[in-house]
Amino acid sequence: MDGRGVGFYEASEPFIRSDTLSAALLSTWALLDPADAGLRAALPPFRVSSCFPYWRDRFFLPRPVASIALRLSEARLDEHKALKKIQWLTPELWKQAAVAAEHWQPPVTSGPAEEITIRQGVLALPFEQAKNLPERLWAEEERPRLAVERISNNPVEGALFHFGRVYFQKEGGLYFLAHFDDPAYRADFEAALSLLGDQGLGADRTSGGGFFTWKRVEAPQLPPLSADGPAIALSLVNPAPEDCQDNWLRDAKYNLINRGGWIAYSGLRRKRVRMFTEGSEFARPLRGRVVDVTPDLPDNPSPHRVFRDGRGFFVGVGRRS
Repeated sequence: MDGRGVGFYEASEPFIRSDTLSAALLSTWALLDPADAGLRAALPPFRVSSCFPYWRDRFFLPRPVASIALRLSEARLDEHKALKKIQWLTPELWKQAAVAAEHWQPPVTSGPAEEITIRQGVLALPFEQAKNLPERLWAEEERPRLAVERISNNPVEGALFHFGRVYFQKEGGLYFLAHFDDPAYRADFEAALSLLGDQGLGADRTSGGGFFTWKRVEAPQLPPLSADGPAIALSLVNPAPEDCQDNWLRDAKYNLINRGGWIAYSGLRRKRVRMFTEGSEFARPLRGRVVDVTPDLPDNPSPHRVFRDGRGFFVGVGRRS
């Protein structure tokens, strides 16, 4: 997926960001119920996390940003490079990292029962849970493609690029969390999700990519969310004006990402937006907002308003000593 909007498809991500998932769901929902499509796009009746990897009943969560700055003892300095690369943690390790924050020291990677296993260089889980886990939960490949001019849809001679694809293990894939302010919308949401699975998600749908089936499962047990307590994002977040109060970034730990992209079937770019990434922590949960990213092009206007979902999906941190 070219979520950054730079036309660079070779760097495929093995997971799907929340804004991409939300936009895809709203697009398919509009096919089922076009009458209220504009209202739903401006204020979706759901919130979703980004999509994270799983295999069977083992779910992974994005590593808290605060835990990346490791403070290892001198005896463990040789582990620093391997531990720094970890991106995904099981719920047990995630809770440890969230509570300990920047003082978290991951369990030793070799030794007694406390050891962890690292797979693919980025997945960390307790040793006992890794016994039957495949060596790789997904694989990536690059395929050569000929660039196509967006307006005429004709191939551009000599413009060859490589398109990245991601393949998941048979019993694995991606999962996400969803919240509904009104449970009455759940049935329509699930109908849109089923249609999305039939249509495909991502930039390679016309070539057979992005199709999926889904099922509802029990969510990982995570710390409850408090309106006034620290919270960690499981989605991308673009803060609303009311989020940006005095000292709202005090003690925050976060990363930022630029989000761009193209408006479907138009050849026009969306406005770019900066967002806080998954794993970012704040003193309290941010509401976030839906951003109008319709380009300002009076001579070539977009046929409709275009939005990007930057509302936050947060979970609690847990009790800190």
